[in-house]
Amino acid sequence: MIYFDEAGYTGPDLRNAAQPYFTMASIKMTDDELEKIKKDINYEGWGKELHFSSMYPDPKGRIMLEQIFAHPLLNAEHVLPSFALKRYCIYANIVNILIETFYHNKGINLYAGATNLILANGLFYFTELHPNKNLIVEFEDNFVKMVREPSIESIADFYRTTDRLRADKDTAEGLFEMLSEIPPTIEYIEEALSNNKFYIDLTVPLFSISIQEWYKKTGKKDDVLFDSSEPFYANKAFLESLRDMNVPETEVGYGKSRHVYPLPVGKMGIAKSHDEFGIQLADVYASALNFALTPRTNKFKQYQQRLKTLPIFQNIKLNLAPSSNDFIEERMKETADIDPLEFLCDHEKDIRIL
Repeated sequence: MIYFDEAGYTGPDLRNAAQPYFTMASIKMTDDELEKIKKDINYEGWGKELHFSSMYPDPKGRIMLEQIFAHPLLNAEHVLPSFALKRYCIYANIVNILIETFYHNKGINLYAGATNLILANGLFYFTELHPNKNLIVEFEDNFVKMVREPSIESIADFYRTTDRLRADKDTAEGLFEMLSEIPPTIEYIEEALSNNKFYIDLTVPLFSISIQEWYKKTGKKDDVLFDSSEPFYANKAFLESLRDMNVPETEVGYGKSRHVYPLPVGKMGIAKSHDEFGIQLADVYASALNFALTPRTNKFKQYQQRLKTLPIFQNIKLNLAPSSNDFIEERMKETADIDPLEFLCDHEKDIRIL
């Protein structure tokens, strides 16, 4: 069984300053392994559900957490953390939803040669450095609103803000050129926003890449238990439709990022965390990672530094965040026998978008 939980979920609010990261952890364990961990950390003596948020402020809770983090079974073979930097995902979605749709209609694959990553990274870093923070906030907010609530007004507001940002005196030439990719996309805006239920929800991509990674490790389509929280509950039917696609197992994508469809997972269930020790462990790791990533200035900053040193949180490769130059250069050289988006579009009838 693989147990999943998340932390930092704010729905479509990707500009939440207090919670800039969305994190997810999955724990792959047998019942015997879970029982051994329970015994070793004296879970019965602890006498209550494991919740990182209530444990770290308490000295006794931190002792229990140290036992969990030090347990030999809770290593990279059993624990898989992942994260998304929400603000970066705004720009990745501007590229994926708007610019990619435009170029696809012109017969150009934006994902070949990592052009999509270059644009998303460039937009993110340029806007991060832009001195007119109020205008950047308006630009990002208007994009999110347009995607979540498409209307003549929200579309007009986003494109007007894009023009204002392009014309701003502090907009660097590189940012101006990248922003200039956006106005022509209005030609296909109806198509771009046609199926928007799952846009900007970070649960689906982090769950999908986690499942793909477990499948690479084990070659098994394991059953999954989610915590009974909003993001998993809302996306379960869609994820099941990716699993149930009526196609032979097919590898798609580029280089090291190749993955397979149908989604290689068994049964998907939802359970209350107090009934499932595995979900409680997933909560500890998802919440601890979120705590470690989120900037803080309070008395727990020292404990945050301690969490950052945990081996399980080093070099997390499952992430939605700006790519390194080395990664982009490597991706630029990679080719795909089957483009993942074209594959999903070709089999759209198999996917339930409710």
